[in-house]
Amino acid sequence: MVFKTKEEAYNFLVSAGIIRPNERKLEGAEKNEMWLILQLIESTHSTNNQRFITEHYTYGDKGYQVTFFDEKDFEIVEISK
Repeated sequence: MVFKTKEEAYNFLVSAGIIRPNERKLEGAEKNEMWLILQLIESTHSTNNQRFITEHYTYGDKGYQVTFFDEKDFEIVEISK
């Protein structure tokens, strides 16, 4: 597949779900601070596929997905609406 412009390639990657422009993975102090806040509110729902548990939260005008890989390893993805 050949693209004529960078924008055309970017739009293809977004439409294929490879790039998600409205999602951002939190890291470092920002991740720790947001995890502290999210622990104080109730998750809207959670999913469990036997390997990972993902909890979904809404805080302010953004959504958050917290995926737990094991007891101490997790990631937080911020989703802009």
